[in-house]
Amino acid sequence: MKKIALVLGTFLFFMSCSKKPEFVAIDHVTIKGLTENALVVGMDYVVYNPNNVKTKLRQSSMEIFYKDSLVGKGFLNEQMSLAANDTIRIPVTCEIELKSLNSFYPELLASDSTEFALKGNGKVSFLLNSFTIALDDKIHLNTKKAILEEISKNLDYGNNFKIRSISSNRLPSLSKTHLKLGVETLNRLPIAYTINTMKLEFYLDENKGHVAAWTMDEPFFQEALQSTTIPIDVTLSNFDILKQMKFSWLTNQKANFTILGEAQIKIQEYEFNVPIKDHVEIGL
Repeated sequence: MKKIALVLGTFLFFMSCSKKPEFVAIDHVTIKGLTENALVVGMDYVVYNPNNVKTKLRQSSMEIFYKDSLVGKGFLNEQMSLAANDTIRIPVTCEIELKSLNSFYPELLASDSTEFALKGNGKVSFLLNSFTIALDDKIHLNTKKAILEEISKNLDYGNNFKIRSISSNRLPSLSKTHLKLGVETLNRLPIAYTINTMKLEFYLDENKGHVAAWTMDEPFFQEALQSTTIPIDVTLSNFDILKQMKFSWLTNQKANFTILGEAQIKIQEYEFNVPIKDHVEIGL
């Protein structure tokens, strides 16, 4: 009976003397990579355990804010032991949703160090006690590279530039055919850009020479999240067309052209070369 009382007394003594573990800092913040939808950030969650016995960090969650906008979250997926009277570094992985950042692209591209706020809490078990460790800290990230990768990926989807046929004249002789077409430019980004240059070449057969070419005369300003059609005039060489003509074209009275080209897009001081490939059917 005395032994039970002694054990119980010791247990109650430890409980009464238990201290709340302390949040120390967020350290070693690094950008680990870029997934299809998120920026992956790694960091150390540093906690000090002031007790003479080890405790357990049962769970920890945090939210990441840019200004007042929630942009990401991080979680501790498994329990971690906190050694007695020691400071422990706990690796945590967070994901910042790129979609939640896109309205901030202009200012994020202009900064080499962007401040994000972290808010959250951790649940710690010590014997029968449970403590909550509050988290309220700031981290700095250079998001420029990740955003540039996301912009490049968006511009290279293949649908940013589409050829729209407006009108053409019939083949009157073995001289020229004049086409009036439109290049539809679709900007899916929340940031405006300038199309510095654009060059297009028209092919009946990609393995043979082009039958026409077009170059944009001056830069074009494209609004954010907008679609615009740029009118273009193209002169085709009928002689080159006839050299590559197929019998089916005469039967159907139409020819299928492949358009290949490239547009150079400038966003702030950054330039992107975007390949263009499309097809258009033109009546003969």
